[in-house]
Amino acid sequence: MDVDRDVEKIREDFPLLRHVTFLDCANISTPNRRWLEAIMEFWRLRLAGRDDIANHPFLSEKAMHAKKEAAKLINAKEEEICYIYRVVTALNLVKMLIDWRRGDNVVFTDLAYPSSSHTWFNLRKLGVEMRRVRNVDGVIRLEDLEKAIDDRTRIVCINQTAWTTGFTYDVRAVCEVAHEHGALVVDDAFQSLGAVVCDVREMDVDILISGSYKWQCGPEGAGIFYIKEELIEEFDPFYSNYLNIETPRGIRFWYPDHDNVKDYEYPPVRTADRFDMGMCTGDILWGWDEALRYLNELGPEAIERRVKRLGGYCIERLKELGCKVNTPEEPDMRHGLISYTTGRYSVDKESFEAMRSNMPRPIVVSLRYQGGVGGVRFSIHFYNTEEDIDHAIEVQRRVLKRHS
Repeated sequence: MDVDRDVEKIREDFPLLRHVTFLDCANISTPNRRWLEAIMEFWRLRLAGRDDIANHPFLSEKAMHAKKEAAKLINAKEEEICYIYRVVTALNLVKMLIDWRRGDNVVFTDLAYPSSSHTWFNLRKLGVEMRRVRNVDGVIRLEDLEKAIDDRTRIVCINQTAWTTGFTYDVRAVCEVAHEHGALVVDDAFQSLGAVVCDVREMDVDILISGSYKWQCGPEGAGIFYIKEELIEEFDPFYSNYLNIETPRGIRFWYPDHDNVKDYEYPPVRTADRFDMGMCTGDILWGWDEALRYLNELGPEAIERRVKRLGGYCIERLKELGCKVNTPEEPDMRHGLISYTTGRYSVDKESFEAMRSNMPRPIVVSLRYQGGVGGVRFSIHFYNTEEDIDHAIEVQRRVLKRHS
């Protein structure tokens, strides 16, 4: 399927688009029909008496397929990926893996989503310093990151795309700076994976984390935890369960001696599964597998081209109205997450409310601020069109006219 040529067919996979102009996947994506059907199929089978599909052998097979799709999406090895329920859970996992020493430091930014900053703060009681890099007009400059990173930096935590302004890092450049000082880069890619190509090999990122329910257009309760292969055995898992031992990969309950004490002596697996904190629920796993398959069918490169083109179109339309766009214009520094302000908070808020209440076709957007920058936020994905953007721009024009 061609993401540009077949956009009307693609839109049929997102039922909400029939009666709503949806520009808010940076908040939570509108459900995709295919993963909804996959979840319903799971429950139809359960209702038909197929309890086996919720047991670990069956779920493990489905999980392996989902992991294969996830690896394909980010150009990783399957052995480098495990599952997470929430991004904040994975961030706390990383925090617990490090052997912290007094005088170490963590570098983050004032555009970080709260989970990507507050997660680290209780390390201060261990004598770990928190170093916050401030944005300049909605952008985190590489030179400012460089100044904050030194040989005692253990973690550089970034959000590949900033959730308020849409600024998107050159992740490889950040990694080069961090690695010169022996620091690890943790990329919270929740606002980028699914919108742009996230090639972990090209970026050379150490750890990448992303949930499913924003730009991946998937269900809540699933996500990717990627860790570079050569780092896996450097860390001992702090969370243990019978699914992350080396063998027999889960307790074989149907064996009479499954509880033999020798089973408890197995070491953790030598893959990212050693950090597994439990499998997704069966229905979510089925849905997530289908959501990943859908993205891979469309192709990350094709999605990125369309999203960036629509983002550029949106910026031009907003500039025609005289709005201040907080998102960088350069395609390499953004995608379809576009933030702007009318110059007054009261008018920004009125614009947001006017779009949300626009009838008979409401326009779903967000109002977001952080680090002294923000405003109305459009998040434009591959299923959106120029007409969607024009619809929102017209409502914004009417609000501005009332204040002219």
